[in-house]
Amino acid sequence: MLAAGVPMLRSLNTVASGLDRHLQAEFLKLADAVTAGSTIAQTMSRCPRIFDPLDVMIIHAAETSGSLPELLDLLSKWHELCQRIARNIHSGMLFPIVQIHLTALLAPLPTFFLGGRQTKPYLFSVICILLLFYIPAAVVYVIRNMTPKTGPLRTSLDRLTIKIPVLGKAVYKMSLSRYCWVFHMLLKAGLPITDSAEKAAAAAGNAVVADQLRPGAASAKAGSPVSAGFSRQLPTDFLDIWRIGEETGLLDDVTKRLADSNAEAGEFLFTEFARWLPRLVYVLICLLIICFIFRNFAMVMSAGL
Repeated sequence: MLAAGVPMLRSLNTVASGLDRHLQAEFLKLADAVTAGSTIAQTMSRCPRIFDPLDVMIIHAAETSGSLPELLDLLSKWHELCQRIARNIHSGMLFPIVQIHLTALLAPLPTFFLGGRQTKPYLFSVICILLLFYIPAAVVYVIRNMTPKTGPLRTSLDRLTIKIPVLGKAVYKMSLSRYCWVFHMLLKAGLPITDSAEKAAAAAGNAVVADQLRPGAASAKAGSPVSAGFSRQLPTDFLDIWRIGEETGLLDDVTKRLADSNAEAGEFLFTEFARWLPRLVYVLICLLIICFIFRNFAMVMSAGL
């Protein structure tokens, strides 16, 4: 609507009318803030549960440079990609979650009948099986959502995630894509290369990838190319393409292409992980059931003796 020349206030009110109540209230706050003379970014920063800090940073840069329609378009494409990947992961997780809960309920049944149908031992076995999966999930959730993004716990989790087969590579590719997307959008907003590189590294989303990319900002501040500061551990093709963009003066276009290519590779790997995860869980469940069978067999043998 902004690109078509519709005024900001009317655009916000029109968008708000098509949202659910919760989001509608937040967008109406944006409209009220614009009426009162505040910027959109200032109002968004007061609603951290709705708007990601990355969104606020991009919108602030866009308002400063006057390129809000173009950057909103880029930002919407990034969120569309993230939501598509999240849907693939969630759909892939649904079947393993059902498998885990069915196994927790069914696996202890032989012990329940052989042990005289005692409810407490059966419930204890069910809870123990579920805790094998719930405790790691809870630890990951707490670290990701309740600890500082630059803290030692978050860094350790990011390093561990990178080492997970398929998933680690997917996260790595998406972090590179996120860096390139943010760098491209900030450059489009008119920010200097040094600021763009520094803010993009902070928004990479993974501590390992951020550490490999962060020296690029220091290199730019020293008057050297951004790529001169990049870690040599980064993919060779990523470094070569970035250097070509700097040499030809087309870094703006090159970072967009790097963002798209890495996002495409990351999405493919996330889809593969979601496809193979149920099979992995199935194998673990089979091993767990085998352990229960041997344990019940031992119980029967000891009772017979």
